[in-house]
Amino acid sequence: MTAVEDAKRRVIEAGIKLMDTGLIARTWGNVSHRIDGGQFVITPSGRDYGSLTPEDIVTVRISDCSYSGTIKPSSEKGVHAEVYKRFPDVHFVIHTHQEYASVISACHVNAIPVDVGLLAGQVLCGAYALPSTKKLQRNVAKALAHTNNQAIIMKNHGAVCYGANDAEAFKAALELDQACRQYLDDTYKTLTGESLADPAQISRFALGLGSSAPASASSHDGTPAESKLYHSRRLEDGFVLFDDAGSEIQVRYDELDGAMPEEAWVYQQIYRSHKGIHHIRWSGIPEVKAYSLTGKPLKPLLDDFAQLIGTSAKSVELSPAEVSSALKKSSAALVRGMGALCCGSTFEDAIAAGMVLEKNCKAHIGAKLLGQVKPIHYLESLLMRFVYLKKYSKQAAVIS
Repeated sequence: MTAVEDAKRRVIEAGIKLMDTGLIARTWGNVSHRIDGGQFVITPSGRDYGSLTPEDIVTVRISDCSYSGTIKPSSEKGVHAEVYKRFPDVHFVIHTHQEYASVISACHVNAIPVDVGLLAGQVLCGAYALPSTKKLQRNVAKALAHTNNQAIIMKNHGAVCYGANDAEAFKAALELDQACRQYLDDTYKTLTGESLADPAQISRFALGLGSSAPASASSHDGTPAESKLYHSRRLEDGFVLFDDAGSEIQVRYDELDGAMPEEAWVYQQIYRSHKGIHHIRWSGIPEVKAYSLTGKPLKPLLDDFAQLIGTSAKSVELSPAEVSSALKKSSAALVRGMGALCCGSTFEDAIAAGMVLEKNCKAHIGAKLLGQVKPIHYLESLLMRFVYLKKYSKQAAVIS
């Protein structure tokens, strides 16, 4: 095996490992390895890491990001190039949208302190720019010029972690997310005097909901609003309701009656009004449920929310008409006091929408905790949504 072949194999293995640990999901993020001749090999654009072969890994020149062949390298190749230019001893770079680094990226901080480990010192935050742009590359270069650490946070986006080899870069990514979560937890403890940092309590405190969640209104059939809703998938003549335990209820459009769960009526309206939606996922994690209690729309604090969800996720009652209307230009809707419905044309798309919405809720809560919430500009969010739907129309949720 040649050095280049070995580098490509390590890139593929690292991508799969990052997916397995939850640091990246689907095609979000990218991995590269420096090789001789002033070049690096990097994952291709928009491809599932589990499907990659060495032939799919693209060789890119560090000096100008040029490449040959028909396979396009990651659109963030310029970010990787800046790391290699700045640090000659770095041979491996990973760019992630990992959860807690992304949360910190949306907060009003320029750096976070790290007490111990590979990243001991402080991790800087680079200024925001639209993804895959020269401006983002320049902003990353500016941040790199002021640090000797092995990670930087990219504002409203994610993180770049790097090291002498794949193991070191991977260790930096894990330590970064641990440090970011610790920073948020410690901030909450300092502000409240609490000894524990529970997600539900942090959410209620940051959002000004009080020390305990206010009683939610009951749903229209008297069911407590805190109860979990079913997930769903479309069938030819109806749909299926199912939960995480594997229970299923098959529903035909002409069989709905008062004994059905209330969400069945909502899902029927969604499927009839939005031909591109085939899967619906329910999210009721503490952060989403707490945010839904505010009754406010959720706006993009992170690039991937703007891309997958849209310019906002509206807050509505669990009503067929209201939910269906909220999904006209978005792939998710908040249900007041309960959580959120996340939709997609495929099961994977609905899962991805749920992950991104949950992360954006956490980002909003983190930003409130640290003092200032500043969503991405509406026009920038609109542009990202348009580009995403156009570029990934076969993968993204298609909302009619």
